[in-house]
Amino acid sequence: MQVNKRLALGAAAIAAVGLAAAPSFAASHNSGSNTTACADGTVTWTPNVLWAPNHKMQTIDIYYTAPADNPAVAGDQTTITVGAITDDQAASDGSGELQGSGQPTDKQGLDWAGTGNTATSDEGSTAHTTAQVRAERSGTDQSGRTYSIQVMCSESNNGVPMAQDSGMATLTVTVPHDQGNN
Repeated sequence: MQVNKRLALGAAAIAAVGLAAAPSFAASHNSGSNTTACADGTVTWTPNVLWAPNHKMQTIDIYYTAPADNPAVAGDQTTITVGAITDDQAASDGSGELQGSGQPTDKQGLDWAGTGNTATSDEGSTAHTTAQVRAERSGTDQSGRTYSIQVMCSESNNGVPMAQDSGMATLTVTVPHDQGNN
């Protein structure tokens, strides 16, 4: 089954960055993980595909690991912070969604959450934070919805930021229009 193959690949990618255990996936068939460079480390996030588009908020686990540049020096830390979250079916403030995806209500709120979430770990260890996006897409747009999650990665030595070891990356999470069965 295609989903099981994706789950196995996602678990292998997570294991490759040194996490103790791969996260489990719910029966909703959320799947996959992806990895990208950020600063002098690696960011891995999972899931990167959400299914079914049930209008529920889904947690995206985000992991940042940077190598221990100088293990003899105590106090080196890595930090990851979630920045802006947007999607390609609405304006950057969440308004103006495409027809067929349902407009956010005051009760429902935006289709994403987690901006500003931050995690810190000792350098060489994995920092873990989260963001949330809504498993939703327009039924009229055949390409589905893509969320873009900006993250900032940095390192510090005894609380002093190291500018040469900071950077940004964009993580993508998709909600496909369908499962390719049409």
